[in-house]
Amino acid sequence: MGFEDRDYFQEDRSQGPKWAHDTPTTRWLIIVTVVVFLFQTVLTREAGLDAVFKFGARRISLIDEWFMLDASATLSGQVWRVLTYTFCHDRQSPFTLVFNLLGIWFLGSRLERMYGPREMLLFYLGAALSAGALFTAFGASVPLPTPLESATPAVLALFTLYAMHFPREQILFAWVIPVEIWVLLMIYAALDAYTLLQAMQGEVGWPVAAYTMAHFSGIAFGYCYHHFHWHLAGLWERADPSHWRKAWRRGATQRKLRVFQPEPDVDDLDGKVDTILAKIHEQGSDSLTDAERATLTRASEKLKNRPRP
Repeated sequence: MGFEDRDYFQEDRSQGPKWAHDTPTTRWLIIVTVVVFLFQTVLTREAGLDAVFKFGARRISLIDEWFMLDASATLSGQVWRVLTYTFCHDRQSPFTLVFNLLGIWFLGSRLERMYGPREMLLFYLGAALSAGALFTAFGASVPLPTPLESATPAVLALFTLYAMHFPREQILFAWVIPVEIWVLLMIYAALDAYTLLQAMQGEVGWPVAAYTMAHFSGIAFGYCYHHFHWHLAGLWERADPSHWRKAWRRGATQRKLRVFQPEPDVDDLDGKVDTILAKIHEQGSDSLTDAERATLTRASEKLKNRPRP
């Protein structure tokens, strides 16, 4: 029996995610988002006229004041807003919160099982950061009437990545109509593109387009991540100073010693892949070494090139 026949090598076809220990990043993203919304609701103060104009409410949340993405405040030095906005939501529209939580749960759980907790966290925060940076860039050139809040850009990135992996999977549109997920993605992207076209023709203002661009950047981030095979955890590790110190020490040692490296035993490839896949099952994909990743790549090529029955 070859490695491609092992149970844990087969694609996970489970219907719907489970609230389990194997998706810690998804679980904590949901918990943090809900807790922040509760603080938004509880920690409020009476609003002045300027705050009523900016936030659209007589009472404003202290969380909103400090963590929503106000482009002018961010450009003044409050750079944390570029990321923290994704955990805030409109207190007057809890439906957006519910929609995003469902998206994180259903989409994030399955993607986390595929990519691992660390990669899932970096993907989510990277999508939010790119959208926040783009929104702030718009704010540097045009006045934006209200701050940006909501996990929608990051959730759209999850939605896009999920659609790239499972384009034919059906979901219920409006809870009734079964639609393939790639169709919904194209519809949403087309609506955003239409808004941008209107802004270019002067039919809507660029401040309106700034919010659309933030959402569209989530779609672009998810697409680029899949298309260019990004591995954010690897970039994070390379940015760690300890990684460079270890690399320098290995290089110094290799210059002094000539290490004999025998050719890999092709006949034992199945056994090596079994060991690596078992390691992924127990420790996640982030635990793999470069040599183990190369072994999986060779095994994949072998599987693709095997003669068809």
